[in-house]
Amino acid sequence: MLRIRSTAAVAGLVPVLAVTGAGVPALARQAAPGPISVRRYERSAQSRVRPAFRVVVSNHFGNPENASGYSAIVVSGKRQAWAFGGTNPGGPSTPVAERWDGASMTPSALPPGLTGFISEASAPSPTDIWVASEYGGYVLHWNGTQWQLALRRSGDTITGLTAISPDDVWVFGAVAAGNRTGTWHFNGRTWRAVTGRAAPVYRASAISGSDIWAIAVGAKADSVLRYSGRTWQRVSTGSVLDGVAVSDILAISKRNVWILGDEAAAGAARLVLAHWNGTRWSRLAPGPRAFPGHLSAGPHGTVLATATPAEATAAGLIIQADSAGWRHVTAVQSGFGSGVSAVAVRPGTLSVLASGGVLTRLGGDAVIWEGQLARVTRHRSYDAD
Repeated sequence: MLRIRSTAAVAGLVPVLAVTGAGVPALARQAAPGPISVRRYERSAQSRVRPAFRVVVSNHFGNPENASGYSAIVVSGKRQAWAFGGTNPGGPSTPVAERWDGASMTPSALPPGLTGFISEASAPSPTDIWVASEYGGYVLHWNGTQWQLALRRSGDTITGLTAISPDDVWVFGAVAAGNRTGTWHFNGRTWRAVTGRAAPVYRASAISGSDIWAIAVGAKADSVLRYSGRTWQRVSTGSVLDGVAVSDILAISKRNVWILGDEAAAGAARLVLAHWNGTRWSRLAPGPRAFPGHLSAGPHGTVLATATPAEATAAGLIIQADSAGWRHVTAVQSGFGSGVSAVAVRPGTLSVLASGGVLTRLGGDAVIWEGQLARVTRHRSYDAD
């Protein structure tokens, strides 16, 4: 039985930037983490721990004791990206949106009166960017000139956001304890609540407006759904996801769909990656002992995943995989601890930007790292349709 993981506002950040009642990160009082040990996986000749990425942006928002972080990142050009987040994820917080030109960050003004860490982002084009706050219950739209409030549902939870174009946007708000926000669709003029199979969708990923893959919460068992442009249909996954707590889904093409989650193994969480090749589902051999974060598309049809080690060490993991196995694991560390929430690849390169945060003596800083992926041979199963 597939199970949805009950996540905090920002995967990878909340465990690291958790704050105490006094506002000081609990992990900041721990000793500096030691080296991370990541074992070799199948086809281990190509699997190894790679050096940590370098920090290219480090910012702090508000009071020194604030836990600042970037939760989402989208690349809008070869030397341009947007980072989103704010202060104190999972608690009373202030949202932040900033644009990076490859050398510096420029804050971008948001509509007044917003609270809640920005946790989701979807960017069909550089002039069509959508973001959402899980606990703030709002959606914002960048039209190339300014940010505008597109949807606000105070008190509701937003767990997923998928934008195809300015007149085709999906917002999801299913949680394990029960459906709250539900599913909403924007047609360029109005928002409409979507009923039926799509109502309890937790997260989704779109190949196009007529091919969307999603994870839906169920009373007895959760399910994978696929949207054809008219209807949502359930997708059989057999026993591949039995016992798995699902975190994210990514559809790269009709023959390259991924699901990330974890399962309890020998007393600790172990990552799970399931893959659809257009014909059948398969599951990679057991992965690192870690809690899953988010998926993103890697170069040449590979997939990238963020994760947090299951051990006490406060660090972030960036993992590259393909259908042949787990390829590379990058451990991102800092003196007091760090967390990686999302990654994005620059078009036509092996260069990756990662968003997240690091602990400081008083609070936490928002950070963007940059690094290079190893080249992985393209597989036939990744050919685009």
